[in-house]
Amino acid sequence: MSRLEYLTCDKLNVSKLRHSCHLCDDMSVTKLSEKTYSKCKDKCIKDHPCFGHIQLHYFKNDFFYVTTPPMKCLFGVQKNGFNNFQMSLQFTDVDRDPVMKNFYGFIEDTEFQCMKLLGLTEHEGDRLMSQIRRDKKGKYEPNLSVKLPFRYNKFETDIYTDKEGVPNLLQIPSFARVQCDIYLDKIWKMNEKFYGKWKVKCVYLL
Repeated sequence: MSRLEYLTCDKLNVSKLRHSCHLCDDMSVTKLSEKTYSKCKDKCIKDHPCFGHIQLHYFKNDFFYVTTPPMKCLFGVQKNGFNNFQMSLQFTDVDRDPVMKNFYGFIEDTEFQCMKLLGLTEHEGDRLMSQIRRDKKGKYEPNLSVKLPFRYNKFETDIYTDKEGVPNLLQIPSFARVQCDIYLDKIWKMNEKFYGKWKVKCVYLL
């Protein structure tokens, strides 16, 4: 079982993110699990008819890892659709806590860098779907939507705690304090919009 790497955002440089483009081999294939992709030899553009995804690279890694600060998991693990599990991590005291404010800015900077890699202009900013969820009325603090990878009938996310008992991802209570290793690997295109989901590698239940 893995534990947190404590690779905090102050140790990372968003401007060093690189990417490679991948085209869908056969656009007539409708089932996502059956689609195949090939690396584009030429410079791909965001509106290429066969655009599949861009793979992010950070130095030698095909993942962009970061360890979150301790955050409030608002509603525990929620299931949204078939085998799609998510958590909402709140940027608590983001206006007063310099660590949380720095992490919030890091997530925003990462999204701006992804827009740049995709070739999106300022006027096309709404085509990249932000994973920061904001309350339109400004009543609540923003939160980060993260995904828990689930394949072959099991989670690919580890969880541990210093408390008694063996924790279970599905039993994380609402408003529990957690710290997570999360990563961004690919940016996908769907219905002219681009999606980059932060995925959870490890959860430390505080």
